[in-house]
Amino acid sequence: MFDVMKNYEEMTTSEKKVLSYIVENQDQIPHIKISDLAEETFVSKTVIINLAQKLGFSGFREMKYHISRTILEKMSKQENQTVMYREVLKQSIDKTFSLVTEEQLLETAAKIKAAKNVFIMARGTSKAAGHYLEHLLLTIGIQCIFIKDYNLSEVFTDFVAEDDIVIFISISGDTKKIIDTAKKIHLKKAEMVSITSFRTNELTSYTTNNLFCYTDKANTSKNDTISRTGFFLTIDLLIDKLANI
Repeated sequence: MFDVMKNYEEMTTSEKKVLSYIVENQDQIPHIKISDLAEETFVSKTVIINLAQKLGFSGFREMKYHISRTILEKMSKQENQTVMYREVLKQSIDKTFSLVTEEQLLETAAKIKAAKNVFIMARGTSKAAGHYLEHLLLTIGIQCIFIKDYNLSEVFTDFVAEDDIVIFISISGDTKKIIDTAKKIHLKKAEMVSITSFRTNELTSYTTNNLFCYTDKANTSKNDTISRTGFFLTIDLLIDKLANI
């Protein structure tokens, strides 16, 4: 907004009280009259004018104009961010459709259908997609086990057999726990499916079927709020194939 600490030590108690009110009620300032502000803060108009000048403005009107401009710029920035994010989501959907082929979906669906046991593994925010896949598989009559507990990701590999299938869901495809588990399953020669973002990643070197979705970012170590829209779309397409074979 503006440098609220400018000449702060030189302000009177009354001026500091007005400044505190302005900082806490920025949205109201563009619509308030100097007389109303004086009444709200129990000071004189002179106190408000003196405060504005100590903050570097010619008077209350210029300070009010500056606050109004700041609020408008903030609203415009938020609106642009909303539009940009809508475009990111639209791009995720459109590009995921182009990445997932009918042949890949059909081949993966056939292997899931033929498997004796279906296991699902996901970590972090991607667990939401794991829950979604588990729910849909059970809904169409395919029994599956979603490894939700972090500690069980070590134990369950002992039960995986050659006629089972494990589905890994990971945006980066480089999550250490996922990779370590994939290596163990790979030794057991069980079928493995990866659902990851469209990029070179270690997980796909172990899995037998790879389904890709589009994300604008893939590194979740610093930002795990990356949209999983592509995951949910890929899962929906896969479930549709499973339901019709």
